[in-house]
Amino acid sequence: MLKTLHILGVVLFLGNIIISFVWRLLAQRIDDKAVHKFSIKLIQRTDFIFMVPGVIIIGVTGHMLAPALGGIGAHPWIYHSYALLTLSVLIWVAGLLPIQRKQMRLIDESHSLKEAGVRYKALNRWWSILGAIATVLPLIALYLMVVRPE
Repeated sequence: MLKTLHILGVVLFLGNIIISFVWRLLAQRIDDKAVHKFSIKLIQRTDFIFMVPGVIIIGVTGHMLAPALGGIGAHPWIYHSYALLTLSVLIWVAGLLPIQRKQMRLIDESHSLKEAGVRYKALNRWWSILGAIATVLPLIALYLMVVRPE
């Protein structure tokens, strides 16, 4: 049962971050303020609905499952996976969420994306870079959890 919950957490977390990354990349191709605003709001909602519970479920169940395998420090793949997941979450919290808030402010204060200007485009680039990193890190953790290399 615990493993099933752990996998559910992984599905919620990874599913959300992958689809959020894709939505933003697709929205960035369209020069429409409403599309950008909608994509940011939708990502903020799905982060709250799927990502937060996913991270909590992964953390709690992973911590409960680790002792059966000798603990967090018993195998490099366990503590590396912890580190990768933690780093991914930190990137979302400290990087992506503030970028989204700044972008929403720029959108709200301007009449068009063109008026939001260079600052908005720079934030898009940073969001894409950080979003890619935050997406790849837990995928590596997933690989480590499945393959369990020693």
